[in-house]
Amino acid sequence: MTVYLGIDTSCYTTSLAVADKNKRILCNLKIPLEVAQGKKGLQQSQAVFLHIKNFERLFREHQIAEYGSIAGIAVSEKPRPQEGSYMPVFTVGTMVAGSIASTAGAPVLFTTHQEGHLAAAMIGREMPAEFLAMHVSGGTTELLRVKSNNGFLIEKIGGTKDIAAGQLIDRLAQRLNLPFPGGVHVEALCAGGKNLGFKTSVLGRECNISGLEAQALRAVGTEIPRDICFSVLYALASTLEKMLRHAVHGTGIRDILMFGGVMCNRLIRNYLSSKLEGIRFTEIEYSSDNAAGLAVLAAQKGVTK
Repeated sequence: MTVYLGIDTSCYTTSLAVADKNKRILCNLKIPLEVAQGKKGLQQSQAVFLHIKNFERLFREHQIAEYGSIAGIAVSEKPRPQEGSYMPVFTVGTMVAGSIASTAGAPVLFTTHQEGHLAAAMIGREMPAEFLAMHVSGGTTELLRVKSNNGFLIEKIGGTKDIAAGQLIDRLAQRLNLPFPGGVHVEALCAGGKNLGFKTSVLGRECNISGLEAQALRAVGTEIPRDICFSVLYALASTLEKMLRHAVHGTGIRDILMFGGVMCNRLIRNYLSSKLEGIRFTEIEYSSDNAAGLAVLAAQKGVTK
């Protein structure tokens, strides 16, 4: 059987996925990079080392050749399809992809982490030729205008002007002595919480999140943790809604696709679903960093070339 590989080495996850020629995901392997308790994250040099270790484990524990003959590979070579976009962690993925390609005699599609996220978000759903999207993760909060036609043409039309939504969630988790990454733990802790009325600054399609961070961290020690967590997530959801409404009004595009690790959060998903028509969310399995979308892009290239 002919198969296609996707490889992604983001700042916090080593990912490898396999798809068949019909773009059906056969496996989606992910190993988080270990971050010590109390640490805010990893230096790029640490992440590079951990990716190398994780690939050794992946190939030791999983026989990728058993899925079939590798006909193509797609790999993230940088964060976004923009001039100057670069992070050292992605060199590990390109090196592994090149090694496999040389052995298998397969072509390599060099693409980006963001395009892989988009392709993963579209697994199992149809989107129109042009739509709005929001990439909301630990390092990114961007509002995008996307044209999809055998690939993506992405235009950034808004987003955060300071920290990303996921950064705020991770920093709050650290202050509350929760494990990193903090998303799932903050979500679990917020159950039954009440809204403390935290605010963000939203101007059209752009926002500032650092003020919300200051409000949340000041509340630690004086307010109940579940109320702080609920209030932060509610404020983020409200912020995303306001930005999206402005984008819909300005562009006339009503179809919206939400992707990125923060979009695993059910409170935010439920809030936005109740406020906006035409909004779609990535399947939870494909929301956080993964290589499934890259495998689909490789299959798409292989089928259409």
